[in-house]
Amino acid sequence: MRCSLVLVVVFFVADVPAADEAPKASATRDGKKCKFPEKGVAAGVEATTALLETCRDKAAGTADDMKKARDGDHVRLVFAKPVAVMVGDMKLEVSELVLTLPLNTGVFWLRAGDKVIRCTKYRFEKEEDFLAWCYTATRAD
Repeated sequence: MRCSLVLVVVFFVADVPAADEAPKASATRDGKKCKFPEKGVAAGVEATTALLETCRDKAAGTADDMKKARDGDHVRLVFAKPVAVMVGDMKLEVSELVLTLPLNTGVFWLRAGDKVIRCTKYRFEKEEDFLAWCYTATRAD
């Protein structure tokens, strides 16, 4: 009986993702750092990638472009394990995503392997879920 209990406990512990594997979400609004509630990050990832996948335009970017995007107002997602997304006809394994704000001029900057990719011209009707999540962020200071 003890052996069965140990196996069940080991099974459940092995099935739970480590905290290090959870996506990290952060933002900067009006020049101030913001944080998201941990329990809502999964929904934020879903809403953000759904918006990203509607982009109709993509181009190559640089590490400097990504840094510049992180220096301004933005939402940033960092994945311990790359996440697969479809942008147009291209499947990308994304380890970092930065969406510049405000949304009316927003650009997605993606880190996929050693490449930086710029994605734009998303469908505005897909913003609703993203915005609902985005405004759950609170000032970090």
